[in-house]
Amino acid sequence: MGNKNLSTKYVILKILREANAPVSGEEAAKLADISRVSVWKAIQSLQASGYGISSTRAGYFLEKDLKDSLFPWEFGAEEELFFHFPETESTMTEARKIAQENSFSKKMEIITADKQTKGQGHSSHKWTTTKGSLACTLITRSGIAVSYSHRATMAAQIAIVKTLTEMTGRKFYARWPNDIWSENGKVGGILDEISATGGKCNWLNIGIGINLTSCPKIPNTDCAVKSDAKFSRKEFLSAFLKEFKSAEEKLQQEDSSLVCEWNNLCFDNGKKIRLESEKNIYTFKGINAFGFALLESKNQNRILIPGQDSFIK
Repeated sequence: MGNKNLSTKYVILKILREANAPVSGEEAAKLADISRVSVWKAIQSLQASGYGISSTRAGYFLEKDLKDSLFPWEFGAEEELFFHFPETESTMTEARKIAQENSFSKKMEIITADKQTKGQGHSSHKWTTTKGSLACTLITRSGIAVSYSHRATMAAQIAIVKTLTEMTGRKFYARWPNDIWSENGKVGGILDEISATGGKCNWLNIGIGINLTSCPKIPNTDCAVKSDAKFSRKEFLSAFLKEFKSAEEKLQQEDSSLVCEWNNLCFDNGKKIRLESEKNIYTFKGINAFGFALLESKNQNRILIPGQDSFIK
């Protein structure tokens, strides 16, 4: 089973998860193609991380698993891309530090947290991360032009909507500029932050919060699935990352495929909206290539830049 791309902890966990009886240290070492000392060190580390692994005369046995764990080794060969914090102020804060310290390393890194004490939302709003919900930030280094930076948010919205729809059987929608909704309310949101030089992004961080199995007690909010459903953050995140990588390939393409896909998933196309800053009623006509909102009224047409104003929907 030895694989240089898989960590010892991942391999030992896989062995224990597939076993129906205790596994001796010698047997685990042979299966993993590592030394017994390496097996012992991995077991110690996994136990310290909260996995319920018992040590008996017959061997090691996984009595209690962490089925919703976001520890980096849970992601197999992609482990080196992940940073996990049991508790932090915000994954956006941690991502900024990592991006600044490793400004030209990997093309993407993912920061996850079980709990955020100062979760960030759009327009200085707070984001509450409830138990079982996903809080993560993607550090991307695609070198995208600053003028196209909102297309990264669009790509993330598309990937989230498609992943949630496929995994739950429910319908989800993108809402401008950065929300994810079900028919019952807001399920998630996205926050971006960039560092740029000469009109190009050195790094672009995409913060994501998704109410997966529970939601805060805030009006017009919803969660993706019921709390007793078989649905883990790890499964969602893995599936989402595959969708996002596919959507990300379209970021710098000149065709309209990304825009068309976003508009097809939008909740508000053709609906009447009003802006916080004025009383005029507009019809939302989707977005353009930059992700700017296209608004139409009897008196005027407007193009709205993300962050310029907010809808009263």
